[in-house]
Amino acid sequence: MPDLFFPSYTKKILSALNAAGYEAYLVGGAVRDLLLGKSPDDYDITTNALPEQVLAVCKQQDWKTVDQLGHNFGCVVIVINGVATEVTTFRGERYNDEDMHRPAATWFCSSLREDLSRRDFTVNAMALSLNGTLYDYFGGQQDLQQKILRTVGDAKQRFHEDALRMLRACRFVAQLGFTYEQAGCETLPACGAPNTPYYLPHGYSFPVERCAGLSLERVRKELEKLITSEYAGKGLMLMMATGLLGANCHARENGSDTIIPILPEALHLLGLHQNPRFHLYDTWEHTLLAIDNSPHDLAIRWALVLHDLGKGLPNVRKLNKEGQPSDPGHEAESAIMAKAILTRLGYNKSFVHLVTWLVAQHMRFAPMLLTGERTLLRWVRSEAANSGFRTQAELTQAYSLLVEVFLADMGATHARENEQLMAEGRLLGRQVVELVRTRMPVCTKDLAVSGRELLELIPRADIKNILFYLLERVQSGNLPNEKEALLTAFHKHQRRKATISSGDNV
Repeated sequence: MPDLFFPSYTKKILSALNAAGYEAYLVGGAVRDLLLGKSPDDYDITTNALPEQVLAVCKQQDWKTVDQLGHNFGCVVIVINGVATEVTTFRGERYNDEDMHRPAATWFCSSLREDLSRRDFTVNAMALSLNGTLYDYFGGQQDLQQKILRTVGDAKQRFHEDALRMLRACRFVAQLGFTYEQAGCETLPACGAPNTPYYLPHGYSFPVERCAGLSLERVRKELEKLITSEYAGKGLMLMMATGLLGANCHARENGSDTIIPILPEALHLLGLHQNPRFHLYDTWEHTLLAIDNSPHDLAIRWALVLHDLGKGLPNVRKLNKEGQPSDPGHEAESAIMAKAILTRLGYNKSFVHLVTWLVAQHMRFAPMLLTGERTLLRWVRSEAANSGFRTQAELTQAYSLLVEVFLADMGATHARENEQLMAEGRLLGRQVVELVRTRMPVCTKDLAVSGRELLELIPRADIKNILFYLLERVQSGNLPNEKEALLTAFHKHQRRKATISSGDNV
């Protein structure tokens, strides 16, 4: 491994520790990413130097250190040229049932191998010296080459030690596109339909009940990393196959714990039949394909995770005249469910509102491929007045995201095979965003004329009413949002009022 892969600040730390007589290695995800030809997000170092010895080296080099974050875990954070690097002493760990993520006890150990043996997955349990020597005691390099994710040692023991590792397994599958392997699970039932992109030939044995000891914040962070990854569909299918979607975590409020379900509402989508005239896969695998079709934006991805949750429910599912399943109005039911799910997962109101709106509106484009701009204008006008977005910029952004949701959803059906239809969908998307951006103000502040300008012409008490009048005219499509046109309409309105007023006084 050429040392040019090491940033200068990392080389300085490794070199200084080595010069002081200590072992020091790059470790973990950085080694994995370098072997994959990727640029690591950060670089962690492990050493046999004790924390006070690391601090002594830092003092000698005149390096800044952060207050020992995680001092009990043997970690010193060194800052060189504004970049922080964690340097951790070789250690072992012991867990108990009181905390499903943090070790109950740690101790310093003397060997690199022992330190690496406590890590989660083989691809994260490798170390690299400054001279490029790779230390791989558990087959991580081979697993990288074969695109396999497996735990270091017994999976059940690793997951029992730290429950977050179960979610991390799904997240790494989503980020790397690897296949998760676990010995002893070959006879468990398959997950998904054969010959589909997300099919798993067997399930997996995860102690998902231990997730109840994980905090909502940690779980949500893993979910966000997973669903915004390149292979999010694979990660979500692993969550389905292991039962993690149906697991619980907890949130602590006012001194008491609340049980928080992760995503059990999605469990019924696996194997849920759809009309083959339109759909390639069952509802769950359609959902996964739509997610993987979309930009890696959190709001878009959450909208696609949740967009079809209402399908198959007793109050939604119907059979058409051919006897095929149909789910009229599923988007409204899905939006209700989406709001409840995102709220319990702790998202703020504006994010919940945005994603819920995306889910509720995701079916609106399809009919407009036939009805054209007139129907489009009525829809956008209605949303400008009633959607709850505060400004034209907010509504434009929301529609831009909705276009991506629509195209991803459309591209996960048979429509993906019809390039002309997909092109028409993209054109419709561009048209609606341009319509919202240029012709559909949401509030009076979006108008090309301001209340301050009108204050020179009419009393302050009349400003609000005249602005709302102009806003309604623009939203109706009868008046362009241009200063000259707005002022002309204003003067006509005032003359009309004056005429009516003079007539009343006769």
